Amino acid sequence: MVTTKTQKKVAVKDLETDTTTVEQLAYYRILAPLKVRSLLSHLSSSEKKSISFDFKKMKNGDLDPLRYTFIEEVDKQQTGSTETSENKESTPYKVDFVNMQKKAFNLYEGIIHIYGIPDDGIKLPVEEVKIDELKIGKNEVVYMNNESTLVTYQIIETEKGFKVVIEDTLTLDFDRRKKSGLFHLERVKSLGSYMKCLRLINYYIQRNKFPFQSLQLSGGTLNLKGHLQQIEEEIESYKELIDICTQIGISENYIFDDKEDFPSLFNAIINIFKNKQYSLLNIHQEKLEKTEIINIELSKYVKLALVYADGCFLNLYSEEALKITGRYSSITDVASNHGQDTVEPVMLSDNRENYDQKVSIFASRKIEEMVKDTNFDFDIVKLSFADEHHDIQADLTITSSLEYIDFYDKILDGNYLELALNLNQRYLAKYPKDEIAKVNVYLIKLKQDHELSEDEQNDLYNIQVRAEMNNEQTICFACEVLLKNKAEARKLFDTLHDEDKKELMEFPIYRFYQDLE
Repeated sequence: MVTTKTQKKVAVKDLETDTTTVEQLAYYRILAPLKVRSLLSHLSSSEKKSISFDFKKMKNGDLDPLRYTFIEEVDKQQTGSTETSENKESTPYKVDFVNMQKKAFNLYEGIIHIYGIPDDGIKLPVEEVKIDELKIGKNEVVYMNNESTLVTYQIIETEKGFKVVIEDTLTLDFDRRKKSGLFHLERVKSLGSYMKCLRLINYYIQRNKFPFQSLQLSGGTLNLKGHLQQIEEEIESYKELIDICTQIGISENYIFDDKEDFPSLFNAIINIFKNKQYSLLNIHQEKLEKTEIINIELSKYVKLALVYADGCFLNLYSEEALKITGRYSSITDVASNHGQDTVEPVMLSDNRENYDQKVSIFASRKIEEMVKDTNFDFDIVKLSFADEHHDIQADLTITSSLEYIDFYDKILDGNYLELALNLNQRYLAKYPKDEIAKVNVYLIKLKQDHELSEDEQNDLYNIQVRAEMNNEQTICFACEVLLKNKAEARKLFDTLHDEDKKELMEFPIYRFYQDLE
């Protein structure tokens, strides 16, 4: 309880430098231990002598309830444990309210206490907070024109009103006092979400309500601008756009960059892939005739890898493209920057090492470049190395596996390590004595936090003995690294020629060596 003669804002003073007293009961503020600690901490970190906060005006009959509220709040903070809670880690948390039984309880004015519950089960106060807004996320299947559609939306409630954000694209904002609301359609984030919102708006125009069962919304004012006036035409145009984008690998769930120039991008997609205006690709050849891989930058943010075959473009990262490219021994890889200068086509490495072998179309492509493609699909890359599309005996098998191990080191996605392991194990099944493949398998296992068995360690010792006999110092180095003998590995590395050192430093085994303790 605080007294003051004037304003609703009162300063908490540093008592060592300011001994001002205030008089006349007029306003109040509950200062239980957590609040006091919070204020003192803020005062200390701000390096100021005072800090201000809001007080509430006292009304007749408020004093007695305030006394009970204060006692309840202090009790909830478990005197003597507020400092202990700072030194204990908690996994589960519990939320509790003060004065929740009060008839006039206001969720947005009340104090919420957050408790941590350590392993010993003793509830410890962590922090007290006030609610600014409540968010509830929901998924609901709705029916429009006899079609079911899964719609994701979020309800955000505040003291003044609430809003519903549908598919992160359509916002319905309602004011409690005015009892009215506005609808606002945002820029395209993904084609699928935008299409759902267009259909929802169309449904509302026709029925003055939305098709949700768990959320009743009606009576709002539609804020439609320009081209959205003809909503049904817009829906049809986006249907066509989605179909074309699906063909070239732009998923309807793909999230576009916030800075994307949509009119330019969508016009380019329609003109090139529907109207077949291939001159817009700026490829340095008169026309497309044979099967080719085309790398297209449609915009600053959308880059596609496509295959041109049988008179049309297909998503390179698709099963259909794998079947088509598998029919040819060599394919031209063409780069195209839409709207920029023309570039020359480049011949890919032969897709078959000889006429008896087939090789994954992605084996000679850098994974670091592939992941930049808007239509990149790891599952298709993985499938391309299946026996149907790739002969595991091919030399590119080991080269590709090293690329994926290297890429794993950069992004720590276990899928790439699993693919590398699969390639080396299948290669070993064909060539059981290949020591490079064995080294790769053992390296991958260690990266997966597996310990090498006694038999595997003995295998490494045997590999090392043979390598020493053949003067293969890099293999000896790899064995010492895998056996975690960093000092011995360093001695071997120091004996290598500068060129050999430089080459070895490019391999995943060297980075593993650097990380050894």
